[in-house]
Amino acid sequence: APLSARKEAVVSTQSTGTDMEDKLVELNTVSPHNDEVLWRLARLKWVCGKGYQSNQRHKVFHVAHALACQAAEINPDNGNAHRWIAILTFHKAEKEGVAATCLALEGIKYHLDKAVELNPEDSVAWSILGNWYFEVADMNRLQRRWMKTFAGVAAPEGTYKQALACFEKSHDIKPWIQNSYMLAKTHLRMGNKDSALDAFERLSKSTITTAEDFRVRKESHIYLQKLGKPDFFDRIRFLITPSDKYRIPFVARDTETTYNRHWSEKFWKF
Repeated sequence: APLSARKEAVVSTQSTGTDMEDKLVELNTVSPHNDEVLWRLARLKWVCGKGYQSNQRHKVFHVAHALACQAAEINPDNGNAHRWIAILTFHKAEKEGVAATCLALEGIKYHLDKAVELNPEDSVAWSILGNWYFEVADMNRLQRRWMKTFAGVAAPEGTYKQALACFEKSHDIKPWIQNSYMLAKTHLRMGNKDSALDAFERLSKSTITTAEDFRVRKESHIYLQKLGKPDFFDRIRFLITPSDKYRIPFVARDTETTYNRHWSEKFWKF
C-alpha cells in the first residue's frame, strides 16, 4: 500500500481509540459512578497506553488502575472490574521493579479469585489465574530466597497442577491461542511430553491474526524442534540434568529477533 494509505490506517486506529475514550468519558459524566463505564474506560486506557513511551505508559496505567479500583468500590460484585485491577496491578508494579511485583502477587491473586468467583465463564480471567500459578510454580529456591530477603515477603505457593486446571477451564469456555500455548507449556513442565507435543503441533499450524499469534506459533515450532529432534548440546544438557528436558531455555530470546523483524516490516516499514 502507498505510504499515505499506511499512515492513514495508523492514524485511523489511534482516532478510533480516542473517539471511544471520549464517548466513555461522556457517559461517565452523564452517568457518574457507573461501574460498567469505569472498568471499560480502564481497559481502553490500558490498550491505548501500551503504545506510549515507558514513562507516559506508566502514568496511564496508574490512571487506569484507579478507574478499575473505583469500579470495584462502587460494585464489589463486578467480576470484570476485579479482573482489570489484577491486570493493571501487575503492569503498574512491573515498572516499579521486581520488589514491587513480588509485593503485588497476593493482591493480584485475590482479585483474580474474585473475578472467576463472580464470573465463572470468564475465560480470560481463568487463563490469567493459570499464568499466576504457573509463574509461582516456576520460581526456584534462589528466587524464593531473594523474595524473602529483599522484598520482605514469603513467596506464595502454587503448583503446575493448579495452573493446568485453570488453563483447561479457560479452554473449555473458549479456546484461544495464548491459553493453548500456556496449556502446552504446563503439560511440558509436568512431564506430559506427548500431550505437550500434540498441543505444540496444533499451535504450529494455527492461523496468525495478531503479533502475539505470530510469537506463539514461532515458539511452538522451536519447542517441537528441540523436543522432537534435540541438537547435540540439548542432548548433553539432558544427560547432565534430566529434569531440564522439560525446560527449554532461550525460546523467547530465539523468537525475539524474528518476531520484531516480521511485525516491523509488516506494519511499520513505510
